[in-house]
Amino acid sequence: MAQAAEIVSRWASELQQADTTSGEIDFAAESAWWRGVANEFIARTRLMWRDNWFRDYDSVAQEWSEQQDTMHLAPIFCGATSQEHIESLLPSFIRPPVHSGWAPLSWPPVVMTLVGAAAAADRPLEAAELAYHFIDGSYRSIDRREPDEHGGLPGVTREYRQTVTAGKWGEIDYVNAGIEGYGWGALSVHLLLRYLLGLREEAADKITLVPALPQALRRVGAVYRAESVQWGQYALSVECIVLDAKSYTIRLSCSRREKETMPEVLEGKEPTPATVHTCEWQGTWGEKRTLELPQLTT
Repeated sequence: MAQAAEIVSRWASELQQADTTSGEIDFAAESAWWRGVANEFIARTRLMWRDNWFRDYDSVAQEWSEQQDTMHLAPIFCGATSQEHIESLLPSFIRPPVHSGWAPLSWPPVVMTLVGAAAAADRPLEAAELAYHFIDGSYRSIDRREPDEHGGLPGVTREYRQTVTAGKWGEIDYVNAGIEGYGWGALSVHLLLRYLLGLREEAADKITLVPALPQALRRVGAVYRAESVQWGQYALSVECIVLDAKSYTIRLSCSRREKETMPEVLEGKEPTPATVHTCEWQGTWGEKRTLELPQLTT
């Protein structure tokens, strides 16, 4: 609720700046009201902090739950915690608790919360490792040319990931399972763009990049590329080159095609060529850089 109210407050603030209702709606008042709702639920959430964990309260038994669940990290993801709370919960990003008996990277909504909480706690490298394990566990099945031993159709998103024992040390691995064609199963695309390549939205014409490839992908000279990423009115091309285990080179291109008028479309005229802006820089994994679009200036 705190996160939802914060989002609505921000929308109202943005509508205030672009108000076309001739003052019929007081967006400033709306923004302030929803900001108050967000603050109220942030305060309520922090009252659930007990023994270094956010805990549910059983009003019938009148006692606090002793259970620890991956979804109890949601207050970090939703921006409802203090820095002290975050510091206490940092070990949970290395060894997350289970979710209702399921391994922490089994269900996409839980994974989104866990990875998002790690990023919100300013732990981009931990977020990238978690995201990578989820993506890897599903893509090896989805990208096959024939069904694997766990069944299911290649190229089709799945509801959740089941666990299997892998490796001589008995590590836990994830494979596809559940309903096919399940929308949440497409979460891997979001994780790849946001937490591995590190594309973060700031405003309509501003973007932050936080590249954080996992250790397994940092092969010297390896190149990872995502092209024609639609970003509002822009199309982005991102190329990440691994220099070594600690650093990278990023090449980012941004293009924006001018909209054609209806007469031009009807006359079959060639569309106006896109204006392309590019930039390149080196950095260390997890390092942030904010750019203005389309000029791509820092």
